[in-house]
This record gives sequence, C-alpha cells and structure tokens, in this order.
Amino acid sequence: MIRIPSPHKPRKQESTIALINVVFLMLIFFLIAGTLAPPRDPEVSFITTTREENAAPPDMLFIAGDGRATWRGEPVEIDSELAGWAEEHQGAAFRIAADRDLPATELVDIVGALRTAGLTNIVLVTEHAAE
Repeated sequence: MIRIPSPHKPRKQESTIALINVVFLMLIFFLIAGTLAPPRDPEVSFITTTREENAAPPDMLFIAGDGRATWRGEPVEIDSELAGWAEEHQGAAFRIAADRDLPATELVDIVGALRTAGLTNIVLVTEHAAE
C-alpha cells in the first residue's frame, strides 16, 4: 500500500484589521465622552442650589472665598481683564464659579463690574445640593 501524503492547507492568517477597528472606535468614544475642559480650581467650593440642572462649562471665572480669581487655571486681576472678557464673550454666556465662603457683597460688586464692562449674559455656576 502506497501512502500519499495529503496536502497541508496553509493556515489562514488572522486579520488584525478587526482589532484595529475596535481600538480605533474605543479611542473615538473616549475622546468624545471625556471632558476637554480645564480642571476646576480645587480651592473653590461651589455654591449649592436645589435645581436639577448641572453645568460643566469649559471657561469659567473661579473666585475663591478670599477674593482671589483664576481664569483657565491662571490667577487674574478681574479689573485688568474686564475689557478682554467683554470683547471675547460679547453676547455669549460668561460663567462665574464663586466659592460659597465669598461674601455676597463682593460677588455682587464683581458682577456689577462685569456688567459695566459690557458683559450682559453672566451665569453663576452652582452645585446641586445633595438631599
């Protein structure tokens, strides 16, 4: 009896295209789902409210309890920045995140100065109170 060896079928290589597609889709998902906003100032504790609507805007003026202000992570003097902010946010919302320990009279004075500079759409960012 003569044995004839059966031809070996070459093993089909596994395609890495499917793996690349999955990794690419995950990358796109995390880019869209992640926040691209600068981090909030850790020294500012938000004022709390009882409304359900929360906001996490990218550009906010953070005001600490002692009156120090930061914009995009950098310390600023509010009076020297008023004209630039008024021009940059003309008609758009200008957001302020004030520390709950900031005296209300100081906050009212700051908002008044912003309005005088030409900012008409000022939004005070608060945090929803836990029940």
